[in-house]
Amino acid sequence: MSLRERRQSLIEQADLQGDAFCRAYSDAADSWLTGLFDAATDGSARGLALVAVGGYGRGELCPFSDLDVVLVHRGRRDVSGIADRIWYPVWDQGIHLDHSVRRPNEVLKVASDDLRTALGLLDARVVCGDAKVAEPLIAHARDRWVQQKTPWLNDLSERVSERHAAHGDVAFLLEPDLKEAHGGLRDVAALGALVLAVPELADHVDSAAVARSQAVLTRVRVELQRRSSHELNRLLLQEQDQVAAALGEADADTLMLSVAEAGRTIAWEGDGAWRRRRHWDKYTTFGRGRRRGGARGA
Repeated sequence: MSLRERRQSLIEQADLQGDAFCRAYSDAADSWLTGLFDAATDGSARGLALVAVGGYGRGELCPFSDLDVVLVHRGRRDVSGIADRIWYPVWDQGIHLDHSVRRPNEVLKVASDDLRTALGLLDARVVCGDAKVAEPLIAHARDRWVQQKTPWLNDLSERVSERHAAHGDVAFLLEPDLKEAHGGLRDVAALGALVLAVPELADHVDSAAVARSQAVLTRVRVELQRRSSHELNRLLLQEQDQVAAALGEADADTLMLSVAEAGRTIAWEGDGAWRRRRHWDKYTTFGRGRRRGGARGA
């Protein structure tokens, strides 16, 4: 069965909602891609691994999410042909694919200059192939994120602010973008990256409340895409009654109250963490300055 057929089968299971749908679709994608990989390599995976990154790496595939993957290799001469035998069947299915083929050091080099790549690697996992090629790369990428947190977090903070300005607030819009708006799912991922870089902030974030709110938005997003049959993240007015009914909500107003509450919670926790990060930076910078000054005086 093709991935498109597997996806359609899952979409038709109306009671398969939210996180459960995302996990089931991610598992189906793993299984299908593993079959392609095995056929493309003739079972010889030494020095080669297929790695899922970003939302796919987290197992958060909504009905029409992209598959974000990296084919990591250790100098295999046949890697180009193998890649074609994996990518083309995906494209033939009409599945959106964000892909690259790189050696481990090339992946790290791109990640050192590109925030999107660096963030995607934080959620990376091996789908299939030689784990010895990919797992050290994944661990190294996460270590570098922590070690180089100040410039990366400054860049991420700017991009978060720009996104909020462009898309508004989930809690206050009639047609909120569940992914990109302030308090949306993209903020949950950004918050995770922030806490990974500054673990001290974890004690100040209500992770259980964030997880509950993320689950609410994911449930609505999955149903929205199930109904629209494409990657739609904006909860349009004309979709709200039908989405509410499918999710067992009393009406669109009840649905939107749930969405607004989830958006407020994510925004509150995220904004608080970013504020504390700025204070933490000032404190640690001041402390380092004082220590350096004291050493010079001595």
